[in-house]
Order: sequence, then C-alpha cells, then structure tokens
Amino acid sequence: MLVLCNGMPRSASTWAYNVVLALLRQTAVGEIHSGYDDNLDRFLRGVPAAASHAVAKSHFLDPTAVAISQLGAAKVVYTWRPLPDAIASYMVMFGVDFEGAIDVMSKAIDVYCHHRRCGSLVLRYQDITAEPAPAVRKIAAHLQLKASEAQISAIAEATSLASMRAKAEEIASPGYCLKLNRHDGLSYDPETMLHVNHIRNGDYDYGRKMLRLDQLQKLRRLLVEKGALECG
Repeated sequence: MLVLCNGMPRSASTWAYNVVLALLRQTAVGEIHSGYDDNLDRFLRGVPAAASHAVAKSHFLDPTAVAISQLGAAKVVYTWRPLPDAIASYMVMFGVDFEGAIDVMSKAIDVYCHHRRCGSLVLRYQDITAEPAPAVRKIAAHLQLKASEAQISAIAEATSLASMRAKAEEIASPGYCLKLNRHDGLSYDPETMLHVNHIRNGDYDYGRKMLRLDQLQKLRRLLVEKGALECG
C-alpha cells in the first residue's frame, strides 16, 4: 500500500503521518518504508524491494503525486487548517513575514482544492486536535485497516496534542540532539518527523488576533479567488 500524508503546512500533517504509521504497524503485515519528501518520484525510487507499504509525508505535489492521487493509485490523507491560523503559525515557526507565508499558503490552497476534487480523505485541524479518536477511525477506514477500538483509542492518546507537545519538548533536550536530523536550518526527529519547538500554539482562531485587518482581508480575497472560502 502507498499512503500519501499530504497537508497544508502547520495543519497537523505530522500527526497524520504518525497515525498512519501506528495503524500500519499494529494492523498490517510487512515492512514499512516511510519518510518526508515533496518529490514523490524520488521517494518512490528509494522504496526497498522488501517493503510492503510506503508512507510519504509532504506538503506539496510533484507531477507524480498529482497523477497518482488523481488516479486513485494511493491512499491520500490530507490535513488543512483555517488559513489565518496556518499563516500565523508558519510565520512564527519559520520566522518569515506575511508575504512570504501567503506565497506558500497560496500553493497549499491549490493542493487542498486538488484533493477535494480527487476524493482524498480531508481532515480539519480543529477536529483532529479537539477529539482525535474519530479522526484516527476515519484514517483506519480510509486505509481499509481493521483496527480495534482499543487500538484506535491508544493511537489517539499517543498522538494527541498533549503527547506530541511532550515529544517535541523531549527532542529539544540536550541528550536527544545526536538523534536528530538537520535540514534547511531545522532539527527534527527522524522517527516522528517532529521538529524542535514544533508546537508553538495549538489553539484555534489565534491567527485572527495576530494578523492585521488588511492581512485578513487579503487572505479572504485569496480564498474567494481560489473557491476555497471554507478554509477562511
């Protein structure tokens, strides 16, 4: 099975990636190859012959990913977050200005619209963080994995916002530094894909308090233009 854990930046795509891996490890048979790569063609070339499942985490889509998701040749889990919150979180996490963040998120909205058209499993950030068990259950059903309620509850607890925050704090400790990978100035745990200081503010609707009125108006115009007002 090929699973694409695609998602808007800062929308709990790392959560989805960890849930998919946990479900496969507990309910499926065979070796799992996993990792982050926005170049799916390159990722697939690295899948070992012994692997039965491959899980690719990404935020954007190369031509291979577009074709595979459009044709239904992979199971796709896509996460999204209201644009003001995603923009604010991205600005804080990566130290970029509003214009830099909106350029990234404009491309992310195009990916969101693609997955809506293709019938991918699309999950909303605030539903995931408020009550993760139903979202875990939806992923299991989408992947056609027979997970028990006990397994779903355990995975939901292990990947809850509080648990992921605790793990992000753990990987920031001095004793963990040698286990981290480094890329583009970020240090991250290769197992969970969590960055150091990954969870800055997990609340809902804080972007409207952080951004200026003219910035919020620009976001709304972008969503109208792309036909994605539900992401406002």
